[in-house]
Amino acid sequence: KMTKKLYWIAFLNGKQRTVLFTEDFQLVVRIQESGMLERNLYDVVLNVQAVGISLVAPNPRREIVYMSIQGSGVKWESKKETKAYYKSISAKESNLLETQYQRYSNLRRLDRDPSSVHMVNGYEVDFKQMKMMTNPKKDIRRLARPGIWASYKRSLHQSMIHAKLHMLQIDNQIADCTFPVILTPVTIRKSFGDGMISKPFLETSIIVRQFDYSQVRQFKYFKILLQEFHARIDQCFINAISEFLTLSTKEEDHEELIEKDKTMTKGGLKEFAAQFSEQGVKDFFDMLHFSPIKVHLSFSLSADSKSKGGSLFNLLLQSFGVTFTEIQDAVLKLDYFEKSNAYLTTHQLMNEAYSHYFRQSLKQVYVVVLGLDVIGNPVGLLTGFTTGVGDFFYEPLQGAIQGPEEFAEGLATGLRSLIGHTVGGAAGAVSRITGTIGKGIAALTMDEEYQRRRRLDQNRRPNDIAEGIAQGGRDLVMGVYEGVTGIVTKPVAGAKEEGISGFFKGVGKGLIGAVARPTAGVVDFASGSFDAVKRATDVVDEVRPVRPARFIRPDGIVRPYNHMEAQGHSLLQDVDKGKFTETDTYVTHLNVCDEGRNVVLVTNRRLMFITRGDVFGQWNTEWTYSWDEVKAPPTLTEKGIKVLLKEPKKKALFGAKETGKLIHIKDLAQAKHLAQKIEEAMKKPL
Repeated sequence: KMTKKLYWIAFLNGKQRTVLFTEDFQLVVRIQESGMLERNLYDVVLNVQAVGISLVAPNPRREIVYMSIQGSGVKWESKKETKAYYKSISAKESNLLETQYQRYSNLRRLDRDPSSVHMVNGYEVDFKQMKMMTNPKKDIRRLARPGIWASYKRSLHQSMIHAKLHMLQIDNQIADCTFPVILTPVTIRKSFGDGMISKPFLETSIIVRQFDYSQVRQFKYFKILLQEFHARIDQCFINAISEFLTLSTKEEDHEELIEKDKTMTKGGLKEFAAQFSEQGVKDFFDMLHFSPIKVHLSFSLSADSKSKGGSLFNLLLQSFGVTFTEIQDAVLKLDYFEKSNAYLTTHQLMNEAYSHYFRQSLKQVYVVVLGLDVIGNPVGLLTGFTTGVGDFFYEPLQGAIQGPEEFAEGLATGLRSLIGHTVGGAAGAVSRITGTIGKGIAALTMDEEYQRRRRLDQNRRPNDIAEGIAQGGRDLVMGVYEGVTGIVTKPVAGAKEEGISGFFKGVGKGLIGAVARPTAGVVDFASGSFDAVKRATDVVDEVRPVRPARFIRPDGIVRPYNHMEAQGHSLLQDVDKGKFTETDTYVTHLNVCDEGRNVVLVTNRRLMFITRGDVFGQWNTEWTYSWDEVKAPPTLTEKGIKVLLKEPKKKALFGAKETGKLIHIKDLAQAKHLAQKIEEAMKKPL
């Protein structure tokens, strides 16, 4: 008997699935690879290193959001020839390697045929073979990814899109917000052997095929991958965005709507029929996959001092509402969304995806409820404990596979994770409970200035555990002091602002503050101390804003970003806990020591010399003079600039009188610039 092989293949023919049976194997191959074998009409690759988008509110004119897309930066890694995993090279050695590599690359571009061997940190490095001539020899590699990478290929019947967004961060630029960073990918310190560069935050890949004889688009492959990320939202951000959107939304007049309707009636029926038929065209999806979503959600009802609303409503909302709605780091897990071999319109696809993620969100309600700070986020505590124990056993075993040195490294990594997720997790739970109670008690004082300074203090993260405990101790002492003195100062301040009614309001605020402020100080001390322990054992790197908020001058014109002005404006908001924020406008500043702890700050109303505290890290005024107290523009000297006063002032109760100040500045050009700015500020009317 003669036997013949029969081949079959299925393909899409319009909306009809066609099955072809044939003995010709080459025909099956050609049909299967018909799209891939087509010659590309064009191939476009886009590389963008970084992008920044600034959102500025019109009233008051201030920057409220800054979104940045960044690349990975240059990263060098090495591995022994006998090993399988690459390890990161230290920052210092990586910079030296990059300097020599750039020199070698520049010479190659000039066709000078340079030597590929260079000395780096006492070792020979061959950039052609990418080897470091140490003992033993090591392979090296250079990794760098742009902020945005996209590739688009187009052939006669097929389009391919592949795009990556490496690092996305959205910062809250409002000064006294609760969360300075709104959205950022989760960055966890590397496990042993994880030598790969961090993954792109967002990646998508699409392959679309469409033939001339059919309107149906066939999506051979459609995949979106989103990495784990933090989402932190507070009320001041919500208020600012809602006000911005309200102002930017244009209401259409009835006359304009009528004119649009008249224009529609003049069109032909075929045009409308074609338009609606296109909206209803179904696409065929061979494979559609949206990745699982893992969100670390934080939410706070704490509002900034500019928030609007009734006083009684705000009091209840900020005291009881904050206590029972404060959430930090509640982990929401939404399952993936997938469709295969399905006909869907764009509208159907959006509805099904929305329904899927809505159902997944409802299943995660218990995570939000059990993630409330007032009960210490027990779900997060148990999850962290499980992770810590798992890492303690997994990391050493992974290292032992490679060798004794890697085993010790894995043991250290696992032990750190265990301590961080157990001791740090327990301390963090207590810190959340006490911190939430402290916010509610602080709201009862009805003192917006006190609440604003408290938020600024909490946003100033301590560098170590000692500074954190010291900061908590200061909050305790100042809470008792301000509570006692408020009995006298609040009625006086109220009488100055609102007369007799303000006096009685001040009496009420003073009496409430006498109890609430010391209590809040005690709670804040406990919260700050436990939070310092948590930070000392934390395994997650803290993310800070990319840059200070944009400084917008009094004329309201949005100019190109100036880092020096933004930094100086930030100093003005921080000095003496924001004492001069509402009254003064930044002009210029100058660091007068290498450590950056002493700064001369010039505003439209005064000249200040400010210093940074060693213990708490806060900015305080060493001395300050208003322009009414300054006799004349400053004069240049060999040591810097000299400022003379109209009337001599005593340094202290029994101190000698001083007639001015000598500001020591080493650079003559900087001294001239500062003197010029001071003179301009003195002459400019307020």
